[in-house]
Order: sequence, then structure tokens, then C-alpha cells
Amino acid sequence: MTVVHRAGSPADAAALWAAVAADNPSYVQGGVEGEMLRFHVAAPSAASLRQTLDDLLAALGVAERARTPRRSPAPSPLE
Repeated sequence: MTVVHRAGSPADAAALWAAVAADNPSYVQGGVEGEMLRFHVAAPSAASLRQTLDDLLAALGVAERARTPRRSPAPSPLE
């Protein structure tokens, strides 16, 4: 199965790939093409494939949230 994900920039794509590539190298192969991440996922059974995809997408979500700068909360009108 192939999963393609568009990052915000080539630098973001490279950082996201670095964050998730080592998670399960025996089941997940791929790389970066510009701002696109391409994952080729294989597993010995449908259940393993589903679990691998679930783990990959969870790790990708965490990596994206970690790269997104947080905004400071607006000052309170009482301050």
C-alpha cells in the first residue's frame, strides 16, 4: 500500500520523514519528493498492515504537531 502526504515545504517533508522513518523500517519504506512524503507500507497480514498504518499516521500526526509553532494566548482584557 502506498500513502502520500503533502507537507508544507520540502524542509518540513524532510523533517517529518526523519521523525517517522525509523519507527518500523521493516514494514515502511519511502522517502521525500519535494514537499511530498511517500510511504510504501507492507505487512504479513491485513491486521499487521492496519496496525502499521495506524502507528505511522499517529507518529506523523505527532511529528506535525511538534513542528507547528504554538501561538501565545491573547492577553486577558483584565490584565
